[in-house]
Amino acid sequence: MSWYVLQCKPSQQQRAEANLRNQGFEIYSPFLTAERIVRRQRVVRRDAIFPGYIFIQLDLSQGNWGALRNTRGVGKIISFNGYPSRVSGELIDALRQRFGCKHKPITLFREGDKVLITEGCFKNIEAIVKAVTADDRISVLLNILHSPQIVNFQVTHVAKVGQI
Repeated sequence: MSWYVLQCKPSQQQRAEANLRNQGFEIYSPFLTAERIVRRQRVVRRDAIFPGYIFIQLDLSQGNWGALRNTRGVGKIISFNGYPSRVSGELIDALRQRFGCKHKPITLFREGDKVLITEGCFKNIEAIVKAVTADDRISVLLNILHSPQIVNFQVTHVAKVGQI
């Protein structure tokens, strides 16, 4: 048994993973969880490390190619000169060590980040993040009339400088 790489059809990676698992294949698709702002809501999303690609363990001598080609969501197996390219087991083990355990989600803002206020009376003013609370609020340090002030905003009302 060796590891190979499958390319998924566009926007069908999760469908391909589910169908391959239902067929009994051992697959691996590393991911990170990250906070994002989507439609003015803070959400935690699962982002694939290799979007559109899945690692799969196969025994080429058994010839289970037909099942792969006919699996919904699977585009093709990555090949060179017409023969599937192997991925070393050490690489899969290293990826599992790095991404296999549960990590804290990558947060949107950290203390000390420069942000730009995007809503309200302080719109287009830069500030520095002091704290992020669990209830979708953020405390920032504003320079108002040459005096530093801490002001609270909704997380969706600020953006990192450079990401606007």
